Amino acid sequence: MPLTTVNPRSSNDLISTGVQSCYDAAIVRVFGFHQSNLAGYDMEKVISLNGTVTSFNWSNPHCIVHIDVKDSKGEVKDWIIELAAPTLMTRNGWTKDAMKPGDDVVAETHPAKNGATTGLSGASTNLLKFVVNGRALPSH
Repeated sequence: MPLTTVNPRSSNDLISTGVQSCYDAAIVRVFGFHQSNLAGYDMEKVISLNGTVTSFNWSNPHCIVHIDVKDSKGEVKDWIIELAAPTLMTRNGWTKDAMKPGDDVVAETHPAKNGATTGLSGASTNLLKFVVNGRALPSH
């Protein structure tokens, strides 16, 4: 009866290839999503929000600000504003202490196309106006 041998290298290669494929798919998914997230915002439109900061998250991949804003009916809506990554915000002169809950804010943002209370105010190439307690933060 002939002996059948299993080449351990080929088994490891299959596992390695499988792991690499999963990793590659995850990278494509993450970067594919990241690049397409601008598509959800109306980049031709800028609105100004007046409200109160409820939280400011200074972390990767993007800084996030939650602002309570009264709508035209007087109802308070939670707006979620996406900014650039902390490293880019730092290069533009911002710090993690730029704002805190309770601060009054006037923020320009590109609103969501679908009408959701979310907007984009900062990316790698631009940073819209933010005024916190009457003091303008750096923008470009």
